[in-house]
Amino acid sequence: MQRNYRFQTYVTAPVADWIRAEAQDRRVSCSIVISDCLFDFWQRHMDAQLRHPATDPVRQNVFITVALDALLTHHPDPTLRERTVAAYHRKLERLGLVAPRPVGGDHED
Repeated sequence: MQRNYRFQTYVTAPVADWIRAEAQDRRVSCSIVISDCLFDFWQRHMDAQLRHPATDPVRQNVFITVALDALLTHHPDPTLRERTVAAYHRKLERLGLVAPRPVGGDHED
């Protein structure tokens, strides 16, 4: 028979509101939402310990970002890096991952 253990913690109001909303959306108790979050975090932690650092996706993304930035910075076309960053921001805006930048730049009054 599985035995569950009870823990108590305090969270900020925004976190509590999010937990309540998730519980309501999923039609479960707040306790289940918290338990699911902790289990997911624990599972990712255990999986990460089994993974060799060279195969960790987060480390790979950091390496790729640094390497790409170095290549763009030292490319013969000095505008390539700025154009790539601008295209990246446009893509983020189209995907709704960032707020659109104001027209005319940040320096206008």
